[in-house]
Amino acid sequence: MINAWAIARDPRLWERAEEFSPDRFTNSSVDFKGQDFKFIPFGAGRRGCPGIGFAIPTIELALANLLHHFDWELPDEMQGESLDMSESAGLATHKKENLFLVAKPRVL
Repeated sequence: MINAWAIARDPRLWERAEEFSPDRFTNSSVDFKGQDFKFIPFGAGRRGCPGIGFAIPTIELALANLLHHFDWELPDEMQGESLDMSESAGLATHKKENLFLVAKPRVL
């Protein structure tokens, strides 16, 4: 098995590799579909995930619906600076601490 977690956090490949920084992919040539071995959430090559063609449009549709129908805010007592973005290692990466958000329906 390939350790995709370690590859995605390799300091030789990424600046500030241990930080959560989605902005690093803005205007980047890195492809998440397995063609660039810096970032391989769906595997790569012949061993790549066969469900990627279904997963990507499904994720995009679900996210677009959530963003379209709701305004998202932090609970009253939380500030953005206090968010813990640390991750827990394992077969699938997830946050150590749960993220709580308030979804307010958007009136259309």
